Amino acid sequence: MHEESITVSPTKRLFISILTQDITLEAGILDLIDNSVDSYTRKRYAERRKIDLIINHKEFSIFDTCGGIQLDILKEQVFRFGSKVDSLDNPTLGMYGIGLKRSIFKMGDNVKLETHDGEDYSLMNLDVPQWQQNDNVWDIPFETEKSNLQPNQKPFTKITISRLHKEIAAQLGSAVFINDLIEKIKKTYCLIIKDHIDVSLNGSLIEPYDLYVPEDENYKPSVIIDHYNGIDIRIICFIDPSQGTRLKHAINAKGWNVFCNKRLILSNDVTELTGWKGGSAEDKSTLPKSHQLFNEFRGMVFLEANNPFNLPLNTSKTQLNTENPSYHYILRLMIKAARPIIDYIYLKKNKQKQEIEAIEEEVNTPTDNDNYNPQNQAYTTFNTNTVFAAPKPNIIISTTVRIGYSVEKEIFEKVRRNLAVKTNKEVGLKTFEYYISMEL
Repeated sequence: MHEESITVSPTKRLFISILTQDITLEAGILDLIDNSVDSYTRKRYAERRKIDLIINHKEFSIFDTCGGIQLDILKEQVFRFGSKVDSLDNPTLGMYGIGLKRSIFKMGDNVKLETHDGEDYSLMNLDVPQWQQNDNVWDIPFETEKSNLQPNQKPFTKITISRLHKEIAAQLGSAVFINDLIEKIKKTYCLIIKDHIDVSLNGSLIEPYDLYVPEDENYKPSVIIDHYNGIDIRIICFIDPSQGTRLKHAINAKGWNVFCNKRLILSNDVTELTGWKGGSAEDKSTLPKSHQLFNEFRGMVFLEANNPFNLPLNTSKTQLNTENPSYHYILRLMIKAARPIIDYIYLKKNKQKQEIEAIEEEVNTPTDNDNYNPQNQAYTTFNTNTVFAAPKPNIIISTTVRIGYSVEKEIFEKVRRNLAVKTNKEVGLKTFEYYISMEL
């Protein structure tokens, strides 16, 4: 008897299929932008650099001047399926070393990568179907030569994907998709575009959404500064009387906005994920169910970590990872910062009315924030713990009650016509007045 081994290595076709099936095209493009941002971060540049996207139904390309890829990293890490844990020592976005691979395989069959790090120029041309034919050889050939960078050039990386997959070509050729992508970039990288990198799409510069904290001498935001498990935490909550009147795509239009290493992960979130689980005004361990009543509330969370694995985000960077050890600690701080504002809103809307449904008519009335003349402040100016402060609202004890009941529609219509009124409310008032006049 002699010993042999069983082959368990995956086929390239299966591997690529598994790698790309759970990521959207939009998320794949953002992954490629993340790689450029990470290069900028690792190089610790102070001056602005740029990322240029060219997108149409024939090809996709991304060009950046964010430092290029070093020759040894290109050879050993860029196309390896998985990242080196010991290299995670900067506040970057990449975690698992799969973003670039699944993005390019998602889009097309021909990939051209050019990069210049200031010392070496490298060129890779990958014909994906041809590469897939041999499952025993996973290495990808490329060419390299010493620097030919001109004095007026900055180190760069350019990735061009052509022979697009049919469904990808249709999306990239769609004006609707392009417009949605622009909105996503404006939000996701608003802090990065504002402070570090210019981003353009098809020649047009993308302007980021503004992010600010309104404050005046009467209204002070709730601020928590903390550090946990290698994460610097900054949580800011405040009242914004605009009540969602901004563009629906705009950042910070409602609820919570969560950033990890300056990248927006959650936008305008009012789900259980950020604490909106339901509870009474007296329950301080959670937030109430999301409702129009809380349209004024805004919360921003900024998480910074040199090791992105410490951050509570998922692999596609679209959700918080509830299984990450840091998630529940941060969530408790978010609730702690938000509760004074939630309590204030409860009080202002007449706290004695226990059922939210009983104050529907009040929810859509103009907000009365006495003497509120805020000045917009940068979030970075809030560096100490503070508790939300606002003038005590004037509580008007209501002398009325709300009556609600259901009747048969046919009978109701007869009564309405007989009373010669138009609305349900008028029918209720008239019948109630009739009872008073006849019985009291």
